[in-house]
Amino acid sequence: MREFSNKDFFVDPDIRKAESLPDLAFVDSDFLELELETVFNRTWMLVPHHDSSVRSTDFSELLNKPGSRVPFSLLGKPLFLQRDSKKEINCFPNVCTHAWHPLVESPSIGGSIVCPQHGRAFDSDGRFVFHKGFEKLEDFPRGSDNLRKLHVESWGPLISVCLGEPLAPFKKIAENVRESISGMDVDSFKYRPLADEVREVDGNWKQHAWNYMDNYHIRFVHKGPGGLADAIELETYATELYEYSALQWAYARKPEDGFAPQQVATRFKDPNNGDRRVFSLWWFIFPNLTLNFYPWGLSVNQYMPVQGRPDRTQFHWLQYSLDEAKFKKRNKVWLNEQVDSEDIEAISLVSKGARSGFAPRGRFAPREELGPHWLHRLIYTTVFRES
Repeated sequence: MREFSNKDFFVDPDIRKAESLPDLAFVDSDFLELELETVFNRTWMLVPHHDSSVRSTDFSELLNKPGSRVPFSLLGKPLFLQRDSKKEINCFPNVCTHAWHPLVESPSIGGSIVCPQHGRAFDSDGRFVFHKGFEKLEDFPRGSDNLRKLHVESWGPLISVCLGEPLAPFKKIAENVRESISGMDVDSFKYRPLADEVREVDGNWKQHAWNYMDNYHIRFVHKGPGGLADAIELETYATELYEYSALQWAYARKPEDGFAPQQVATRFKDPNNGDRRVFSLWWFIFPNLTLNFYPWGLSVNQYMPVQGRPDRTQFHWLQYSLDEAKFKKRNKVWLNEQVDSEDIEAISLVSKGARSGFAPRGRFAPREELGPHWLHRLIYTTVFRES
């Protein structure tokens, strides 16, 4: 992997001076490898559902009993979740410490974790227990003979892991999300399987994140009649930026399409118009996760890089129901599928532009593009480890 100079990717903290990341950041395979090392090893990622052999069942349900375990992969790395004897969830590499065979091949439940190749056994905390024939070894077992514990956190039906040392504790990142939906019980969200939960689509993962953080395009890509620009009071659109998360929200054009006041934090109440209702709370968790709260429930997107293909993204889409009647109207009223389709088409065209060789570094509109500037700056500082 070749080296990159940080000055070629610098994003000024002052939006009035800043340029966007260069086109190379969106099309170069070596830069993608650098991101996998610097960004994705240090951030929280949602455990993908599509690896489960029981697609109609939420991962949290597969792990509801002590001793239960579920294998999955994340960015090509084999992992598994394990519910221990104290009912805590652990995450381990799905690689035996003896000869590297997978330990868990399908969802299962049991006491010890036993390697199917040579019989090495571990307890539910990942500690080495026994391996016949190894009784007389010196300096055994070593620490490396135990399974390595990865960082894992669960919140409602969602389980997230970090492959390395996290940039920030999960609880710190999630506390603002919790505050915003203080009247909603995330444990009551019901997983609703989709036919196309995982798609490979055009565009670098950052282009999908950039599009998400960009409210400026709504009046053009999602214009009326019948678009998102009609469904919300666009002039009320707000962006709140935090260290590793960001919130976007707006009032609904029709109050009946918004949250009940008791579902969200009191700070979202308009002091000058008590009838206004928030249409949605769109949360972005750096680097590639979105939590989209609606009166009907939760829509989750995760933009996963495709190794070796910086021009492609593995697009994960999960949905959870809170109100069944409103869930059935999520596409008609909240335009879920329409907005998704419009965004995917726009990003496909942007991706062609990025690969054209004619894409200069862009600038940011100081009022309308606070979100995109925040994202580009955060990617730059994380990749090049600058403050």
